Amino acid sequence: MAESERIGRPLDRSKDKAIFSAAHDLLFSQGPAGFSIEAVARLAKVSKVTIYSRYANREVLVEAVIRCQADRMAESLSIVPSSRKNVRSALIDFGINLLTFLLSEEHQRFMRALGSTHELSDNVLKNIYRNGPQTTINQLANWMSNAHKTEWANFNEPQRNAELLLGMLMGVNLVRSLYGEPCQYHSQNIEQHVSWVVDTFLSLYEVR
Repeated sequence: MAESERIGRPLDRSKDKAIFSAAHDLLFSQGPAGFSIEAVARLAKVSKVTIYSRYANREVLVEAVIRCQADRMAESLSIVPSSRKNVRSALIDFGINLLTFLLSEEHQRFMRALGSTHELSDNVLKNIYRNGPQTTINQLANWMSNAHKTEWANFNEPQRNAELLLGMLMGVNLVRSLYGEPCQYHSQNIEQHVSWVVDTFLSLYEVR
């Protein structure tokens, strides 16, 4: 990219989308070990310089993709609930988004790629965890803390409450998938499972 384009012109948003889409597809199909700026540039049909003008290095781009996925799953938690019904519906939407992604083929490929790659540094793995699972836990805990303040739910230990709900939602299905066993939940019954889990969970934390 020319110096005048980097300094004087706004970034081309169509290239942003192409880069991010390519980065997402590569990361979740090849895992971090098969992810490189060169590969992203080829798939996005842009130059490496174009990517480096937006992301300082490979690790920053990986973190952005992982964080974006976490944000998508937590979209329903962006509003503080105004009723107990809102608490339930927000958690159900969150649970459906979460399980739909976690049980998807792309996420299972990603987890298998992580498990089969031994040369990844601890820092890479920690960054993926921090920007993915830990971000999701924090977003859910923050939302529960705010919901608790409205008195529509009794989430007096939001961090522990969040981890309990996540455990109830996921069960052992991620373990099953890693061993090649069929998952008990599919697109047609994820909503039913999530609704049952949320209702059971909320029964533990009703305002009395």
